[in-house]
Parts: sequence; structure tokens; C-alpha cells
Amino acid sequence: MLKNWLEHLSSSDLQAIHDTSMQLLETVGIHFPEENAIRIFQEHGFKTEGQTVFLTEAQVMQAVKQVPAQFTVYGRGPGREITIGSGTPVFAPGYGAPFLVDSETGKRAPTLEDYHNLVKLAHMLPNQDLSGHLMVEPQDTPSENAHIEMLYANMLHSDKPYIGSSEGAVGSQHTLEMSAILFGDIAEQYATFGLINPLSPMAYGTDMIEAIIAYARARQPLIFATLVMAGSTGPITLAGVIAQQNAELLAGIVLAQLISPGLAMLYGSTSTNIDMRTGALAIGSPELALCISAHTQLARFYGLPARGGGALTDASTTDAQSGYESMFSLMTTVLSGMDFILHSGGIVSSYLAFSYEKFVMDDEMVGMLRHYLRGFEVSPATLAVETIAKVGPGGHFLGEDHTLKRCRTEFWQPKLADRSGLEAWWDGDQRDTTTRARQRWQDLLAQHQDPEIDEITTRQLKNYVAENTQ
Repeated sequence: MLKNWLEHLSSSDLQAIHDTSMQLLETVGIHFPEENAIRIFQEHGFKTEGQTVFLTEAQVMQAVKQVPAQFTVYGRGPGREITIGSGTPVFAPGYGAPFLVDSETGKRAPTLEDYHNLVKLAHMLPNQDLSGHLMVEPQDTPSENAHIEMLYANMLHSDKPYIGSSEGAVGSQHTLEMSAILFGDIAEQYATFGLINPLSPMAYGTDMIEAIIAYARARQPLIFATLVMAGSTGPITLAGVIAQQNAELLAGIVLAQLISPGLAMLYGSTSTNIDMRTGALAIGSPELALCISAHTQLARFYGLPARGGGALTDASTTDAQSGYESMFSLMTTVLSGMDFILHSGGIVSSYLAFSYEKFVMDDEMVGMLRHYLRGFEVSPATLAVETIAKVGPGGHFLGEDHTLKRCRTEFWQPKLADRSGLEAWWDGDQRDTTTRARQRWQDLLAQHQDPEIDEITTRQLKNYVAENTQ
């Protein structure tokens, strides 16, 4: 593993951001338009004015110190659990795309069949640790039913952990009830997550507050993640963005800890700038990478596990721009020491669309970075003094036992990238990366088999879906 993380902020910078966030929380406050939340704050001695809550530094830090630095979430399959905060990043697919970009048909509305396919791919791809949730928004399913159908797809087609629905009290309750069918008493283990997004600037929406309360009462982890858009929903300066974002996140963490002290949660960021020429969100920008680095440093400042980043791009198709922006974002995220990386596969066009082809491309990039993070071993066996001496000047190592014993395991091997060479490629069928990626995801779908699940659980889940959808 890396010995030092990428850092841009000094200790005085971190303290200044912290102090500014505390000032904002104490003087501006956070808007919580939900009476149960206001009552919880009031019962614990917090100052409120209408639907605005004011928090002191002492109150915030008391809550922050209760958050565990490391925790484990379980999948239904053996060995599928993920440990967050261990120093090794966890990777999850893209989230929330309203459109799908197909390499042959172009932009289109995603269907529930697409969602099922993407869950199957998330299960098959070797570097996705979760099967996700809301990878795309199915447009052929009633909105009130979509979250149940997506949860069912994740439970049926994969035994990896999954993210739950945060669509208010109803979506959260459906998630918790279906998870209890799958796992039994979920109070005994972390079985899913709730993903919570503050409403910048300095507020939470009602649905998100209801989700915080539901997940916290059920003692299931929460992922707090703010998307402040510099120059739009936040100040144009990144220092101001980070200070505002920090205040918003900490307020939500406090509420969850008041409900369920010691509950596991993640401190997350998706903040970046807008393009000042168009007003569009810019997630392929160096500003996003700077926000990632600063956010991860603040997470270490507070001792909190961090979420952020991913293979992010503003490109609207799988072209060179999508490749270099995604690798820049993903590598910055990994080198900053992020614990949980959402959007690690599939996202194009500034979160607006998901791509089957990019999903498998991004998964390969994750594999490259995982190999890079591990580094290499320095030992008498790997220093290979005897082998070098045996070969001597002018020789080669291809036939040596040292090479033959390690030739299948020593190097990272791509599943997608082309290494055939110039003449072989030009003399062959000349398939580019997008074409190869399309073939790979189609092959993976053909190979997919639903992980085994007992008949009683299957029947209970089917009945639950039927009873709760219209």
C-alpha cells in the first residue's frame, strides 16, 4: 500500500475550514423541514428557530467522536462482506443516471430490463464490490414502484452488498423490510446503506431527513454526501465550498448520532464547479479532484471514513475524453485515500447517463489501480540475485525457473485492453475499445447465473414485491 496519501491542505488550512464550518453551523444553522428531526434536536438541547437548527462545536464534536472509523457491511454470499475504513478502498457502480447511452443506438431512456442487466454486470465484474442501487432510473416502471423493483433485482441477481432506497420514509422502510427477509434480524449486522444527500446550501430535504431517521432507528449505516456546485449552490471559491459542505455533512451526522449513538456512517463529497460558460456541472474537472483531496483530508482530521470520487467524466460518449477524465478522477480519489468510491463504473455526461461499455472499461481501470496500490514485494526471492547472476551479461530470462514459476501471477493482466501490437491490430478486425467493451459486457451477461438463494426467501421476496407494487 501507499505510504503517503495525496494532500493539498496544510494543518492550518484544515483548522481554518473547520473553524469556518463551526461558525456557519452556530450562526447560520441548517434547515431541517421535518418536525421529528426538530423535536430530536430540541430534546438534546440544540437551539432551534422554526425549522432551522443551530449547532455548537462541542455538540458537533461529541457526535463525530462516536462514529466508528471502520465497519463491515455484509452481502448474502459467503466472503462478500466489505470492510470500510481499513485503508483499502471499496468500489461501487454509478448511481442515479436518468439516461442510458448505448454504443449502437445512442442516448435512450433506460428500462427495468436495463437495470436487471446492470445488476448482473455489477455482480460479474471483478472489481465492483457492491451491486449498487439506482444505477439508472427505469422509465417503464411507475415511479412509486421502481425502488422496490430495483431492490429486488439486486437481491436476486447478486450476492454482493447493495445500497438501499432513500426515497423518504416509504423507500427506506421497504428497504429495511426486504433486507430483513433476506438476512433475518438486521439489527444484528449491517446489511445495507442509506445514501443521504443534503440540499445545498445549508439544508436537508424532507425525504432525506425521513431516510436518516428510518435507517438510524434500524441501526443501518448511512452515507452522507454533498454535491455543492461552486458558483451555483455554493461559493465560487473551493475553500468556501469545502467549508459549506463540511457544515452540511456534519449536521446530518449529528442528527443520526442523536438517534443511534455509535452508528456507522460515511462522510462523503461529490462537490465540484460549474462551467461558467454554460452553467453545466463539471465532474471531469481538476476542481473535482481538488475537492476530493481536500475532503479526504478533512475525513482524516475528524477520524471519519470517507466516500467520494469515481470514474467521472463530462463526456457524453465513450471517447478519449471519457477515458482521460475518468482515470484522472479515479486515480486522484484512490491516491487521496478515499475509503468508499461510488460511481466507480459506468457514468458519462456529468452523472446524466450510464453506459454499458463504460461500465466494463471503468472496471478495468479499477483493477489497474488496485494493482498499483498494492505495490510490489521487496525480498530475497523478488530481488532475484541468483537468477540475475546465472543469466549474466547478454542473456535473457524467458526460460529461467524464476520466470516460469511467476509468469502467470506476477503481472496484472487486462481483460479488455488491446496488446496485440500494431501490425496484428491493423491486419486484424481493427476493433476499438468501445467495440471490445460491448462484446465483453454481452459475454458477461451470457455467463451470469443468479447466486443460489433458498426457495422460502425467494418466495417471500416475490410476495413482498407483489403486495407492495401497483
